[in-house]
Amino acid sequence: MHRGLRSRASCYALAQMATATAVPPPDDDGAPWSMQRLALDEVQLCALAERLGAALCAGDVVLLVGEMGAGKTTFTRALARGLGVARPDRVCSPTFNVRIEHRGPIPLVHVDLCRLVELGGDDESEGPSAAFEALGLDDWPMAGDAGSALVVEWADAWQKPPADHLRITLTPCRDAPDRRDVAMTGRGRPVIAADAAVRAV
Repeated sequence: MHRGLRSRASCYALAQMATATAVPPPDDDGAPWSMQRLALDEVQLCALAERLGAALCAGDVVLLVGEMGAGKTTFTRALARGLGVARPDRVCSPTFNVRIEHRGPIPLVHVDLCRLVELGGDDESEGPSAAFEALGLDDWPMAGDAGSALVVEWADAWQKPPADHLRITLTPCRDAPDRRDVAMTGRGRPVIAADAAVRAV
């Protein structure tokens, strides 16, 4: 089956086959899934991201959180390789463009909200800024994005992400600045991809 035509049921089946232990579906009560991996070097971090990309499906949402230089764009580039985008080497921080789309069997929509954070667009008391609303994230997926996966850097600026999402926090290790602690949490179908990726690395 063409990757772009995967159903959610087939994505779940593929995620199960990718692990040594069957991955349970999300709990009916919506309880969040969580997982941690500590002190990953860049090779290990990219391997995790690539496995995640290979297990993602159209419509999945991945939120990346971490300080400047934490490795969010590096993670996204490796995820793009796993997702099968045409030119993963072209994945770079879209800070000034805010949103970049990369073609592939499952296209990648890569959004960086750093500029909106700098402009104060993450102030919950004031609601979303006009610049944020123009991105259409609160209406994800829009008609043109229905077949895409979405990765958002500086995702704390997104006040109301969809209920089904995977949130990944990258933190440089204090005693080993070239390594990263990775914390993942989420609900819905994206966590099945994450569970498969963690178990496969």
